[in-house]
Amino acid sequence: MTTPVILYVDDDRDDCCLLKESFAQTGTRFICISSGEEAIKILESLDQEDLPSLIILDINMPRWDGRQTLMYLKSVPELAPIPVVILSTSDNKMDKEVCKRLGAIAYLQKPIHFDGYKKIVDQCLPLIRVSNQRTY
Repeated sequence: MTTPVILYVDDDRDDCCLLKESFAQTGTRFICISSGEEAIKILESLDQEDLPSLIILDINMPRWDGRQTLMYLKSVPELAPIPVVILSTSDNKMDKEVCKRLGAIAYLQKPIHFDGYKKIVDQCLPLIRVSNQRTY
C-alpha cells in the first residue's frame, strides 16, 4: 500500500507549517504549494498513480484563487476524482455554497489555535479516499 499524499495549496507559509506539523504523525506525505497555478502545473505533470489522495485548498490566494483552482481541478477528468477540502478563514455562506457547487467535498474554517489544526486533521483523514461523499 502506498503512502497517501496530501497536497495543501495556500499562500500563507504559517498555515502551511501548522498544518504540516499537525499531519506529521498520520502516516501521510504532506506537500505544500503556494499558488493554484503552481499546483495545477505540478498535478498535470504527474502520472495518474502519483496524484495526491487529497487536496486541501485555501480560497483567498493571489492570481488563481481557490475557486478558480477548484473549478479547473473538477473540469479535468484525470484530476476531478481527487477529493478537495476547502480550508479558509472565510465563514461566508456564499463561499461555502460556491465551493460545494464546484465540487469540494468539505468546507472547513481555519482555526485560530494550533489545537484546532489537529481537529482539521481528524476531519480530513477519513476523506482521503472518499470522492462522492460531501460534508458541510
